[in-house]
Amino acid sequence: MSPSPGPEPSPGPSADSEAWACRLAERLPLADMRQLAQAALSGPPAAYQLRATSANVAVRTACDSLIARLAHAGEEPAYLAGLLSGAARAVERARQQQSVKVVWTGPESEVHGSRLTAAAVIELIDSAREEILLVSFATQTEPTISDALEQAVARGVAVALLAERPQDNPAYSSVRTPFPGLRALRLHWPGDARPPGTSLHAKVIVVDDRVALVGSANLTSRAIEDNLECGILIHGGPQPRAIRDHITSLYATGTLRRV
Repeated sequence: MSPSPGPEPSPGPSADSEAWACRLAERLPLADMRQLAQAALSGPPAAYQLRATSANVAVRTACDSLIARLAHAGEEPAYLAGLLSGAARAVERARQQQSVKVVWTGPESEVHGSRLTAAAVIELIDSAREEILLVSFATQTEPTISDALEQAVARGVAVALLAERPQDNPAYSSVRTPFPGLRALRLHWPGDARPPGTSLHAKVIVVDDRVALVGSANLTSRAIEDNLECGILIHGGPQPRAIRDHITSLYATGTLRRV
């Protein structure tokens, strides 16, 4: 369980009310945000009443920050209510446009609705129109992935591959170059740029800054077809781009380098 959120800082003349409303909308369900907006419109007594009747710690904390803002001379109730309502609707729309699914490798269970890792990887690569980022510890030239990547490159998709190498990690045993004929930006984490004994252990695929698969499976046939592996497939939202931006930043600063 996540710890209860701490109290909002007391607002001052330069308080960012828009950011405050957005933080609350990201933290609270839509129904709670609507109650909070109504309390803001009705004034401090309604905010105190909502605080007294809510069993949710996050709602009570939000009421505290709302009461403090209502007490500030520059914060009009209708303005705060509008901010809360607008932020709630915007965040709810973003949530509806994002989907998160579970993908598995390994034995089947009676739980339905999950995707198989191998199928998810191929579908991701086939859907790419601009760029693909692949990050993997153990990486092999698995034929179906290789074919899908070659077809993506033929469509004009830019491919970046970040993989572990024995030259950078003596504990890594594979000496084969993955997807040797693939036209791609090949990156590595140099041994002289990392603490001793560390590994490039992330397993991530990002497509067009809009879809990301993050999980335990390496890009090997064993991992995506046979092992017991689990991953999270994220469609939409800021996370796919944030993952890609992190890798791009590491490359830009020289932590990651071209092979």
